[in-house]
Amino acid sequence: MIWIIFALLTAGVILAVTRSLRRAPANAHAAASEVEVYKAQLAELDREAERGTVGQEETRQTRLELSRRLLRASRQGSAQSRGQGSGRTGAIAASATAALLALGTIATYVVYGQPGLRDMPLEARLNVAPDMQTLDVFIAKAERDLRQNPKDVAAWMRIAPVYFRNGLFEKAAESYARAIEYGGMDEEKLLGLGEALTFANDGSINDRARLAFEAAAKLDAMSLRVRLWTGLIAEQDGRRGEAEKIYKAMLAGDLHPALRQLVSQRLAVLSAPAQSNDVAQASPDEQSKMIRGMVDGLAARLKENKSDLEGWLRLIRSYAVLKENDKAKDAAATARQAFASDAKALRDIEAAVNEAGLGVNGQGGQPKT
Repeated sequence: MIWIIFALLTAGVILAVTRSLRRAPANAHAAASEVEVYKAQLAELDREAERGTVGQEETRQTRLELSRRLLRASRQGSAQSRGQGSGRTGAIAASATAALLALGTIATYVVYGQPGLRDMPLEARLNVAPDMQTLDVFIAKAERDLRQNPKDVAAWMRIAPVYFRNGLFEKAAESYARAIEYGGMDEEKLLGLGEALTFANDGSINDRARLAFEAAAKLDAMSLRVRLWTGLIAEQDGRRGEAEKIYKAMLAGDLHPALRQLVSQRLAVLSAPAQSNDVAQASPDEQSKMIRGMVDGLAARLKENKSDLEGWLRLIRSYAVLKENDKAKDAAATARQAFASDAKALRDIEAAVNEAGLGVNGQGGQPKT
């Protein structure tokens, strides 16, 4: 019977999968752990959004940055998942596992299944209640409706974010483009198009995405999403000073803590001494290591030359990004002592302390001599 053939095919697939899993090296687990961290952060962000403690725009922007990191971590984990087999013993164990699972499948289906039951027609599946539809059915229904009415702008805008959330970035970009074609430009469509094109291009902002972001900026230059993407474009173009200015202005406003941390990290990368051209393109863990080396070098230099105000400001921000708040407060205290007679410098120091989220005046540190 056909279901027996399916069970045997399942056993073959399981065997192939278990063989590949046995070849996975230890460092693949580290990548998987990083992926889980980003997934947990996204889940926590969704919970905060449901409780109403996070603004809609801040939620979108934070989810965007976390999704970019999750995408990069997932691809790095896939690239590391090759290794050597575990030998004859592992092959026998995998074969036995496949056989047992196949036999268990057959036994379960014989007892509980209905081999003679006819499949539900596609049309019937597409017309079930929305709350009972699977993701595949939802997408199939939306695509069918759009084939029948390709000028339905609302339908394009409903399906575009679904494509995006499920990693179908090229389809998401096409959906936003169709929505713009039939419904005209607005900020949401333009930003969605630019973000989908950027994700489809492995995080690099191409010319088409740049045009979309620039058009969105003309509609609302003060949008948080627009400002962040403008800063990222400036980074990609090598305009570090302009990117720093944008990030500092964002940090001066009222941001959700998660978004504040993301923007602070970008600012810390830009503010660190330019010792490597690969810092901005490195993974989060690699960035932390690079920043650590740069921060240690900056701290050593400031011990010799305490009159470098910009250096102290960079050091305070960098310690905050590394979550070493005590060291950040110590640096702030030392900087205040060095510039005790300079009112403008003291204001700049307090601004850096506030941006770093160190509390009222960043008190608690001890001046370093």
